[in-house]
Amino acid sequence: MIDNKRLELVAPCGIDCGICELYLCRDNQGLFDVLVSKGIPKEKIPCDGCRPNNGACPIMPETCKTYSCVSEKDLAFCTECNSFPCTKLHPAADRANVLPHNMKVYNLNQISRIGTQEFVKHSLENKKRYFSGKMEIGNGPQI
Repeated sequence: MIDNKRLELVAPCGIDCGICELYLCRDNQGLFDVLVSKGIPKEKIPCDGCRPNNGACPIMPETCKTYSCVSEKDLAFCTECNSFPCTKLHPAADRANVLPHNMKVYNLNQISRIGTQEFVKHSLENKKRYFSGKMEIGNGPQI
């Protein structure tokens, strides 16, 4: 069983902060150094995740508006909102090769269907499928 601290690392938008490089660099000095070399201030990492940080993310200049929206509505995930999916979750091609933002709606639907416990078990594979998979039309990305 996955503990509550790990489950807390799944952001309201469906991003799994527990598999994010900004979180994982706590146990990997080489990764930490790479992130700093890419301009991430070393005092902002490692990140503890969006929920523990109240919507703050080291690569965002201000509190995440999606996090604020969910918090104001006292929801756990965007899928609980009557406006789901809204434009905050709309996919975009911009930086899709390096940021997991296009995975949000897929992740949220997975969380709704199988629960956060099961989602966390598969989130790393989902991330690999998104960033490394080869698209097979009609069959999705294949690893």
